Amino acid sequence: MDNSLFYSHIEENDVNKDWIRKIKNYAEQNTEQQVYLISAPLGEKYSYSYEENVIVILSPGYRILFLDLIDNAPLFNEYCEDFIEDLSYISDKYSYKEYIGRPREWKSEIINRITPNNNLTIEQIFRENNLDDDNQRVGELLISLIVGSINDITKVGVKEPETLLDKVKQNIILFDGDQTRFIYQKFTNKTVSIQGLSGTGKTELLLHKLKELYVLEEEPKIFFTCHNIALANTLRSRIPSFFNFMRVEKQIEWNSKLWVNRAWGSGKDSNSGLYSYIASFYNFPFLGYDFSTNYNKIFTLALEYINGIDDEDFEFAFDYILIDERQDFPKVFFDLCDKITRKKIYIAGDIFQDIFENTLETELEVDVILNRCYRTDPRTLMFAHSIGLGLFEKEKLNWFEDLYWKAIGYNVNRIGNNQVELSREPIRRFEGLMLEDFESTVIENSTKIIDVIKILKSIKERHKTVMPEDIAIIILDRNKAIYEYIDSLCYSIRSQLEWNVNRAIETKSKTKNAVYITNTNNVKGLEFPFVICITAGIKNTYRYRNILYTMLTRSFIQSYLLVQNEIGLSALISGLKVINDENLIRTSEPSEEEKIAIKSTLVRIQNKKNISYKEFLNEIFNELEIDNRFRSKLEKAIIQTDIEEFDKDKTVKFIVANKEFYS
Repeated sequence: MDNSLFYSHIEENDVNKDWIRKIKNYAEQNTEQQVYLISAPLGEKYSYSYEENVIVILSPGYRILFLDLIDNAPLFNEYCEDFIEDLSYISDKYSYKEYIGRPREWKSEIINRITPNNNLTIEQIFRENNLDDDNQRVGELLISLIVGSINDITKVGVKEPETLLDKVKQNIILFDGDQTRFIYQKFTNKTVSIQGLSGTGKTELLLHKLKELYVLEEEPKIFFTCHNIALANTLRSRIPSFFNFMRVEKQIEWNSKLWVNRAWGSGKDSNSGLYSYIASFYNFPFLGYDFSTNYNKIFTLALEYINGIDDEDFEFAFDYILIDERQDFPKVFFDLCDKITRKKIYIAGDIFQDIFENTLETELEVDVILNRCYRTDPRTLMFAHSIGLGLFEKEKLNWFEDLYWKAIGYNVNRIGNNQVELSREPIRRFEGLMLEDFESTVIENSTKIIDVIKILKSIKERHKTVMPEDIAIIILDRNKAIYEYIDSLCYSIRSQLEWNVNRAIETKSKTKNAVYITNTNNVKGLEFPFVICITAGIKNTYRYRNILYTMLTRSFIQSYLLVQNEIGLSALISGLKVINDENLIRTSEPSEEEKIAIKSTLVRIQNKKNISYKEFLNEIFNELEIDNRFRSKLEKAIIQTDIEEFDKDKTVKFIVANKEFYS
């Protein structure tokens, strides 16, 4: 089995190839152990004359191991001392030295130099180089420096946190093998793409790639783009602080060396988007947005124009283009980027954005698939997927081919009688936390405010360092009654816990020292240690299930699901118990006929999703000859129901039954 936690950054030669193979074989047998093979710190400009004869093994929990493969002690010791000196410089550069001290304080305990013979096994090497508890954290901090996975040392600290909450919050982040490969591997293809679940760190990796390109290249010309204006603004505002944190000394030359903006832009400002820039650069007419234009049209026309430029007159617009949210763009956009980019295009895309998804196999053919979600406890993620896809119910809402299950991080084990077990690999953020007796998700058959207060008090009592802003309360339903409920809940929290509340339905943003209370509209991109989801009942609409799946995964310690209606709860509770007890989903696989029916339903819904919901309603209003004066009232009334968006039969039935009350 491949180990996505293994990464080798060593060029193989006759001296090292047998040892690299042995270590790789070991990693394939120990898929939960993170192992890096390097010969110099990654992301830095260090190289050593003796490095082709050395393998440095990095693995959290173990000493940093220097293997001398040709037994030349003087040169090997010189190599080791140079490496440690450079590591000390990096430690000072990122302010780690203030916390872990100078090399003389840690190198005898953390580093081991080995001249292996043919009888020495990899198992023996690891067995004899375990770090004790006092030194493990220092060892992991040093590994983070060596692989370029820089942590904010002022936040994670060097002392082992005592509480569960602090252990998760102060976990030392290390790139896994796939993440490291995306940043440092020299891909031969011009377009390099990564894909993964939300929470797998794609945007963070693009920022690291951007930093590497911007620093290592002399005069790079780079455009970093995405579809969403808000995301583009966020990225642009993050880059100066990210570069500052990563100690980038090179000044950012906005709009001459580096552009960060949306894909379209404005005709009045060539720097406001990728398309507006290339329209100016290649001198073709800019098309603004209207109902007759879309991405497909503008990028197709742009590519046709640029393809018509004579070879001797053609110039590349950029050296590199980085693209986030790949799923928002048509294929012709990537063809255009390929045409106008001199060197490389780096693309990140989301997989499994919603439970409607049925990604084509060809869309999984990317260079790096990130299938480890670092935001959420794997058990919470499994439960959220289960409830979203209806895996604990007789009629499933969606089912995937094995290739897709694997792409979103599941191991598939068929145990007979159509029974299937789906499991996920553990992730570092939750390793060693003794979570066996800690339920990652809790279901309660009550939405009474008194019970919400009880949960808040239990969180406060169990997690002594919890702050109000560590908790989000999300109301899943859409009706006017939720606003009265939120009013009462806010009052009770203030009066009984003396905590502030943040009514995010009004503030639209997180604030410190206040419990975050919202409907489902203000949660995108946020995460909290604790999330409490409240709903009147589990509905069977795709839209509702998709929202429920998304909201449950906003927590990284524990999610609560509070349901007023008990219908369907027993199956969820039973399925959740298996997840908590056995770390896997146990479900039944639909028959081939059922899979066809599921796919048919999803295709029908997807086709409807290509038009807006307003357009969908207008089509029905026209068919039923509803007067324009009454359409707005009926539209508002439909939105307040639980009718699935784009469910034409139920929508028609509702309009026919109620039109006389709104006319």
